[in-house]
Amino acid sequence: MKQPYKSLQHSGRAAGFTLPAILVVVGALLILAVGILLVVGIERSTARSFVDRQRAELAVTAGLEDIKGILAAETANDDFLVIQGIEEKASGTAKEPVSYLYLARGSGDGDNVSHRYVPLFSAKSLPPVPTAGGPFEAPASESLVGANPVSLAILPWLDPAKLAWIEVPDVNGKIVSRYAYWVEDLQSRVDAGTAGNTLEAGAHKRYGWKAGDTSEFAKFPAPGLNPEPSAPGADGRDTAPPLNQVALYALDPAAGVKDESDLDKTIIDGRKALISPNSVLAVAGISPPLTRGDDGQLVDLKARAVERNLTASVQPYDEQPLVPFAKCIAPGVAGKPKLNLNALLAKQPETAVDEMAAWIKQGLPTFENRKGGFPDNYLKTLAANAIDYADTDVNGTVSPGSIMGADAYRGLDAYPLMSEVILHLKYLKAATVKGRRVLRWEMIVFAELWNHTNQPVSGSVRISYENGMKPPAIGAGVMGDRFDDPVLMDDSAQVKHSLTRIGDRYWSPPIPVNLLPNQYKFYKAATISYTLDVGPSSATLQGSFDIYEDLGSSGISMMWNEKEVDRSDKLVRGNSSPDNPELEYKTNTDKQSGKANIPGHSYGPYNNKKPFPDYRNNMGDSRQALYLRGATYPLSDNSYPGNVSPNRRNVRNVSIYKNGQGQGNVYGRVLPSEWPDGGHDAPVSGLETNYVTGVDYDPTNPIKFPDFIGSLEGEAPTFISNRGRFYSVTELGRIFDPVMFTPKYDNAADTANILNGFMPPGRVSWPSVEVGSTPDIYYGGGNTLRIGRPEHPAFDQPARHSPADMPGNHAARLLDLFHAGKSRSDTTAHREGPLVRIEGHVNINTASEDAIRALAGGLLVADPRLVKRTSEKHSTTTFAPPVSSLQVSAPTQTREADLVAKAIIRGRPFNSPSEIASVLATDEKPVFGNRDILPDSNKVQWSDAGAEEIFARVFESSTVRSRNFRVWVIGQAIAATAPSNPNPEVLSEVRKTFTVFADPGVRNSDGSVDITKFRTKVFHENDF
Repeated sequence: MKQPYKSLQHSGRAAGFTLPAILVVVGALLILAVGILLVVGIERSTARSFVDRQRAELAVTAGLEDIKGILAAETANDDFLVIQGIEEKASGTAKEPVSYLYLARGSGDGDNVSHRYVPLFSAKSLPPVPTAGGPFEAPASESLVGANPVSLAILPWLDPAKLAWIEVPDVNGKIVSRYAYWVEDLQSRVDAGTAGNTLEAGAHKRYGWKAGDTSEFAKFPAPGLNPEPSAPGADGRDTAPPLNQVALYALDPAAGVKDESDLDKTIIDGRKALISPNSVLAVAGISPPLTRGDDGQLVDLKARAVERNLTASVQPYDEQPLVPFAKCIAPGVAGKPKLNLNALLAKQPETAVDEMAAWIKQGLPTFENRKGGFPDNYLKTLAANAIDYADTDVNGTVSPGSIMGADAYRGLDAYPLMSEVILHLKYLKAATVKGRRVLRWEMIVFAELWNHTNQPVSGSVRISYENGMKPPAIGAGVMGDRFDDPVLMDDSAQVKHSLTRIGDRYWSPPIPVNLLPNQYKFYKAATISYTLDVGPSSATLQGSFDIYEDLGSSGISMMWNEKEVDRSDKLVRGNSSPDNPELEYKTNTDKQSGKANIPGHSYGPYNNKKPFPDYRNNMGDSRQALYLRGATYPLSDNSYPGNVSPNRRNVRNVSIYKNGQGQGNVYGRVLPSEWPDGGHDAPVSGLETNYVTGVDYDPTNPIKFPDFIGSLEGEAPTFISNRGRFYSVTELGRIFDPVMFTPKYDNAADTANILNGFMPPGRVSWPSVEVGSTPDIYYGGGNTLRIGRPEHPAFDQPARHSPADMPGNHAARLLDLFHAGKSRSDTTAHREGPLVRIEGHVNINTASEDAIRALAGGLLVADPRLVKRTSEKHSTTTFAPPVSSLQVSAPTQTREADLVAKAIIRGRPFNSPSEIASVLATDEKPVFGNRDILPDSNKVQWSDAGAEEIFARVFESSTVRSRNFRVWVIGQAIAATAPSNPNPEVLSEVRKTFTVFADPGVRNSDGSVDITKFRTKVFHENDF
């Protein structure tokens, strides 16, 4: 850790001279020489005035050099923060209290994080270093300034700043000049040079996902970023500003949700004239006279907003993203470089999964506690989901060997999963073959595949067949005893099939599959013919018999492009026990029966009768089915055939949904809109009572069961990018999160209802993981990582105290470990490199309310099917609540995005932009992605992309540090006096402002700052 810069203000009178003092001495010699020459030719009094003026100028220069020295020592790295403190408003003043900036540097880790603070204003001493684990907050400025401060008027709407005089002695120890300074954070304002655009007929545009949009940048997955590829131009700025989606128009006090202001257009047209911080008024078309009220504010509201919230001449720079010093970060990780997601994508998938999971475990050791009863490797599963979300292929990233086990993982890519499965059992009567009595059977496996993703999928599928038939007892003697072993599939005399043995299972031939987004479609996977030899032809058969199925480890699995990606254990059950047979097969009568189930839906014991709760009724999320494999509650088969719904969203139509109470039975239908993270319901129309009248039917029949596709991509619950890159680390919020806990509402009655399979009255969604929820191996589904919307309460409780205390198992903490490089670049090395681009980013630790509002404002555009429920009564044609289209914007109180801005200001300071995910409104409700604070409340149905859009906008345009400042310095030449004289004779005074850029310069190859290249540059100088 670097030591703080020791200037005269910090070191006390006994310290040696620093650069500012040396400048004063050199300047004094210059003044003396000039003075001698002047005395010869002009009046002595005039010469003395000139000398005094020069001495005051040198004092100003000393002040500037002082702050430059602090910046050189404290910002030649990437782990500093810039925060602010605001003293109490003075009584009897109409103006606002002034803010005081501090450079904060963290150290320690875990519960021992502490910060030290360096004032960016002239002070007598440094603040004391807080104890380890103490609060992270700006120190009080009054105690640092000491007695007899200078009262310096700076910005006209602020009370004067109270600053300490820094005294400069001569060689005799007499004080001959003094200075004071106050630093303003220019990155607390919106950059007028990059914010805003005039796309879409001159109106402001935020890129998102619009159904049917085929433009070049349609369906862009990173809200808040300009999708146009870019690289720095000749002037060092990006040729396509990364943050041109910041709602510049929102600074107009008359602006609403949409861009109907001419402010942004005027500024964009005049950008070439943006020279200095004060030039924004002219560029915005604000003409004199500029009348101010008693509070120092411009009377014209538009002029006021421009003056206070816009700036120009902020310089772009590259930054090495580092893990913040936050309480939840494990020892040895804080301050280290984050991992680049795009660099991980460039590696072999298995290597990337291992590295990503290991980094999460190292940096956030409590993160995997989220998993609950999840049976496989949780962190590697998340990593595989992340890799498959962004890579360019459509194949699942799966663990070598089995996809089930303590170290197993499976990634979700653009491939389908099993939604319904059917096993037809056809007994074709007894026959005589070559003098032997045989029983003839035909088994047919059907699988409905669901493209749960937003991408069209194309590939090949294999379905396993794992049903080991056991010969029935049909006669006397030896032939009357049931064999203990199943008929082997390679017994070619008794079994005919086209299956292929791969590993320890038999698999169907490859089935070509082409599915549109959110499409369901049944496929015939395999036909297996049995000719079971039960004795000589002379044997007397009894009238009826039973058959048995091997229920040991039987199930059904799926390969996608020759790689196993899905499985449901124990596909078929006995009627009342593992050994209970199928009954009443007549030896001389054809009989057909069947079994069917919905993976991820209902699980129960072998005794499938009441009373409840003998079932574990889930939400029917096929993504979770792989992990629901408890032995006590195997997958349940439905009432067959009435409860299958071929080629449509799953509805158990005849016996449950149509039985008068279907809307309340969670096991009667699958509704993504009521999953914990919500979504959209594909229509089901076409199902009628008793639409299947017998068991001998083919669910792949396109005439009887036509494909019903619905609204395609907008309804699919899984968002897959497949662009070969992460544009934003916030995209991690799209990946499936297989947490597994017993459902628990905030009251016992509702919890009892959901456990019994009924949606509680008035509830519209499955519960989140509540405080006190217990890990469970039977419940899960419907969740993605909650990054930018209310986290599961069990993972967010400490954040109710302060966002800086956001716990280590909060999903948004992943943003502290990873970054996406210069993601918009066409250059691979930039995308996968150690740096990110900071250009137009606003420091949320110091930003004004209006500036934050501009980051968040605008209609949501990431969810193409944003709707609201119009009734609680389900439609008889869609088997879901009816909905109507809806427009949603940033949550507001009086103006657009006010709730977001106010909550961020209340929650600061922040160690990292990730921590804004936990900010709360005054009613203690989260503001990001929270339907409760919207006008239509829980009637809103949106996808992850819609819920997290506002957060992604703010996160992508935010920083917690600054390198662009304006320094306000006052310098005085005084008659030689003893130190600490409160009332010296002032001979001359100079006041100047400087625009200062702490330029990290060209960096080392690993992204770290090269100290020899660091420069503190001054761009503008003005008197004030």
